[in-house]
Amino acid sequence: MTYIVKQKIHGKLYAYEVKGYWDSEKKQARQKRRYLGVWDEKTGSVKQKESQRDVRTTKSYGLVYLLDKVCSELQLKQQLAASFGEDGASILALAMSKVIHPSALKHISHTMDDTMIGEVCGSTDELSSPRLSELLERIALNEKGMDSFHRTLVSPEDTKAMIYDITSLGSYSENISWFEYGDDYRKLDLAQVNLGVVMSVERKIPIYHKLFPGSVNDVVTLKNLITEVKQLGIQRGLFILDRGFYSESNVEEMCKEEIEFVMPLPFSVKIGKESISETNIDIEDARYARRYDKEILHVIQKDLAVGKQTLRAFIFFSPKRKADEISSFYNRLMDIEAKLEGHRTFENAYDHFKRVAGDFQRFFEVKIDNRTIHLKRKSKAIAQASNRMGKMILLTTLQMTWNETLALYRERDSIEKVYDDLKNDLDVMPLRVRKVETLKGLIFISFIAMILRSILLQRLLKTTLADKFSIEDILLDLSKLRAIHIGNSWKLTEITKRQRIIFEKLLIPVPIDVTCMNLVIKNSGV
Repeated sequence: MTYIVKQKIHGKLYAYEVKGYWDSEKKQARQKRRYLGVWDEKTGSVKQKESQRDVRTTKSYGLVYLLDKVCSELQLKQQLAASFGEDGASILALAMSKVIHPSALKHISHTMDDTMIGEVCGSTDELSSPRLSELLERIALNEKGMDSFHRTLVSPEDTKAMIYDITSLGSYSENISWFEYGDDYRKLDLAQVNLGVVMSVERKIPIYHKLFPGSVNDVVTLKNLITEVKQLGIQRGLFILDRGFYSESNVEEMCKEEIEFVMPLPFSVKIGKESISETNIDIEDARYARRYDKEILHVIQKDLAVGKQTLRAFIFFSPKRKADEISSFYNRLMDIEAKLEGHRTFENAYDHFKRVAGDFQRFFEVKIDNRTIHLKRKSKAIAQASNRMGKMILLTTLQMTWNETLALYRERDSIEKVYDDLKNDLDVMPLRVRKVETLKGLIFISFIAMILRSILLQRLLKTTLADKFSIEDILLDLSKLRAIHIGNSWKLTEITKRQRIIFEKLLIPVPIDVTCMNLVIKNSGV
């Protein structure tokens, strides 16, 4: 006969299996006991005994836990679920994967297997290549969901200032009509698609994105953008733009729609050339010297007529920047001469000159003699270029001082960082997709990943960690905090002092245990 007995030892109840048998030598009944484990009085059952032999798997937990807490700042998990239903969990899982292991999404299964992304996001999808393509297409076709999600990102603070910019993403794909040769094709050497992103200056996170065919230039996109941001709930706003968006019609449109802006005036347009020429001598005068963040600048303010609009303009001159640009300019000029001048012969010599010189062609007179290239510098063209070095003209509708206007424009550095992350740290270049729907879905996943990295970066910059850690350092350190599946439960490996410091400085509660989907945490400072 077999039965279970319970025995209390030092206040804890233990269970044993008891089996009776007949001892033929001693001619009496005896018992054998086998330890089963701790008795759980609440469930009326035995807690399974745990040992190293019971370890089922181990997964990276620290990074997923951090990103889950970062998501809560904007309630991304809830907002994605509201906008995309059941697909919301998979979207967030893919975005987290992009942040943790920035590689092609076809490798997502490896990341999901090695981390607790699925458990934390609640994503149960098996994201094999066919299933992944189906998901990306569903995301792209759910335009209502995308619009809804974009609206959730907009805050009342975003009416103060927004940055809008476009970057080009290259692709090897030959099957998608959106990939075209645009302005950046010489740099990319690939057909391209253009990605426009609106970023909140106050919160320094992306709040809107849109894709354009590669040949659509910046100027064309702005009019539609003004309509689209109004649909997001931003009735009046301030846009910080790059010079690529300048045109008289864009200025007229923004003034008509009461959109405030700060934008550089290109030197290539007539009023740009005239402004530089008119102030070329005066601007270096001591009367116009100013100090901005320990840098000496010369500033002249004037009003400029752009179409029917009269705008405030600030002409800036930086002696330091001019010295740097002059040095860089002549080094490039001489490198081209060293590669081409006289002592070598080339097949198709003029085509070779164009490839090597690129946008510096206008600074040379070229003579081809028996497949040998002879160059002569164009002094007038070089002088004109030198006159513009170290200078910038900012146009604005704002009644602000020169330093306030410059400070706003320099906020553009934050979106340049976002684009750099997208192309490098999030590894989306070059794009390898076969359908435009897959492309749109992939870019949306990358957009969510950009938001996560932006929030993480802002948290980092507010701490002393920024002096010692990059985002990559944090990702590497926290990836070492793993969860071990023992028996029917998850347990954390030991948290290191460095990991604890990272959590506490980022104001993230330090995790002490994991029970499947339930995170048991304690406040920072313990």
